Amino acid sequence: MKAIIETKRCVWAPQEGPQAQYVSCPYPLVGFGGARGGGKTDAVLGKYAIKAGTYGRNFNACFFRREMPQADDLIERAKEIYLPLGAEWHEQRKMFILNKGRIRFRPLDNDDDAQKYQGQNLTDAAVEEAGNYPDKGPIMKLFGALRSKSGVPIQLTLTFNPGGVGHTWIKKMFYDPAPLGLKQLFIKAGEKKVPYIYIPSKVQNNKILLNNDPDYISRLHLVGSPALVKAWLDGDFNIIEGAYFPEFSQSHILPPFKISKHWVKYLGFDWGYNAPFCAVWGAVSSGKNDDGTESKIPKGAIVIYREYSSNRMSNPDIGRAIKKLSEGEEITISEADPSIFKEEGGPSIAEQILDSGDGWSFSRADNDRLSGWMEIRRKLLQKPDPMIYIFSTCGYLIQSFGSCQVSPKNAEDLDTEGDDHAMDALRYLVKARVNHKDYSQRIEVVRQGKVIVSEYVKQARSSRNRIEI
Repeated sequence: MKAIIETKRCVWAPQEGPQAQYVSCPYPLVGFGGARGGGKTDAVLGKYAIKAGTYGRNFNACFFRREMPQADDLIERAKEIYLPLGAEWHEQRKMFILNKGRIRFRPLDNDDDAQKYQGQNLTDAAVEEAGNYPDKGPIMKLFGALRSKSGVPIQLTLTFNPGGVGHTWIKKMFYDPAPLGLKQLFIKAGEKKVPYIYIPSKVQNNKILLNNDPDYISRLHLVGSPALVKAWLDGDFNIIEGAYFPEFSQSHILPPFKISKHWVKYLGFDWGYNAPFCAVWGAVSSGKNDDGTESKIPKGAIVIYREYSSNRMSNPDIGRAIKKLSEGEEITISEADPSIFKEEGGPSIAEQILDSGDGWSFSRADNDRLSGWMEIRRKLLQKPDPMIYIFSTCGYLIQSFGSCQVSPKNAEDLDTEGDDHAMDALRYLVKARVNHKDYSQRIEVVRQGKVIVSEYVKQARSSRNRIEI
């Protein structure tokens, strides 16, 4: 592929480094970015001009933003590159015709939008600012519109920076397996694996920008916090601005150990089908081990010792899976997402789970979001020792702690557009501990007295009333 567009003068050429790597990249899926000012948009626009010049009418590309007003600057920059090359701009259709090839600009907000492009026979698609998407579903559905036509290599490109509601899935998909980038990765596609790659790009790679605007980096330091600026400059996805729980740290993560049998245990469950469901198990330390020795975990602290998450599972299968994981344990309190108890012309989701015959018993969780988040925060900050810990094996919850963002609509709440399922499950568990503290303590007294407690446990599961013993 010709790497320089030429007329009477050079209109655009890829800069050495990430831009040149992207222009020559043959992979069908590319994650491109990592930092602000890296020249990502220019590289995509330039590559599309090159492909239009090479393949003519067989080239059909679409550039997506979540909302069309967000594409205004993108279109203006495209005009600067394409019009000198003889392109025709069709304002109403938001489309360039360049060497008979098409380059369009369209909105992509959700799965329904993605469905509209099925059968479009696109050769290329680019999603600008992929971090604005809470999940990758709408983006990946674009593969249904990509078809190789007359030898044109298809490609889906995602540009992104750290942060945003999509931070978690982008980090997991691109950054975590290859933080330095330029490593062949694979994603499952049925029985096959599709290769993809992450190409990191930093502002330091964009010499043209820095030469034209030498104060650009300095001004970035005025925009936000030191954490945000560092993430933007370094493309470090481990640095998150706007994290809802900045108090969470490595001190809250423990290597797994054997949980004492007599510790009171809780379970929190957040339901989902397309989005993942999540269950978390927690045990409250008595301050003692089963052998009577002092525990390293302070009395009253919650230890999250297990998580289970998946999607597209039937409700009975969810019940069976969680029951199996809980075998040999006495879960005193199990509380679940209140929405699953709604009845809409048939059995509720809760009934479907429990009617499997293998499900576990649970009740409606306290869904007071703000008080739940405040209780988690209080436990994280408690001195001299935190009152909540998480096993290092609970990767989904740990990841969620690091990536959940402050809601742009309510500074006191967590952004629900992000992946908050593990956090909701934890919130239900922590609130259950607060609401049922009285009778869970009574149950513990009974246990120590070696009295049968099944009836008391049954009461605890079915009611928020105190258990009288």
